[in-house]
Amino acid sequence: MPDIDQALYRLGALPVPAGLAELDDAVLAGLARSRREAAVSPRLMGYAVAFALVVGFAGGGFTGSEPATAQALSPFAPDNPLAPSTLLDVHQ
Repeated sequence: MPDIDQALYRLGALPVPAGLAELDDAVLAGLARSRREAAVSPRLMGYAVAFALVVGFAGGGFTGSEPATAQALSPFAPDNPLAPSTLLDVHQ
């Protein structure tokens, strides 16, 4: 017989470990715990989304200043703040 066949034969002749009988209960308990956690996670995600919305609306509502208005930029305007002459000018 090849070496692997002899090793498997010797392994089959050994007595069954005592902890092997309790393995099924541990696996089933772990599956039950995973199912309970999976059932709770959508509820917690809903609470997190609701909390984020409340904080976002509250934070947006407490700003005291007027919203900024966009000014039209023209590449040919003399007072263009993005013109190279103003960007390269050294301001002190």
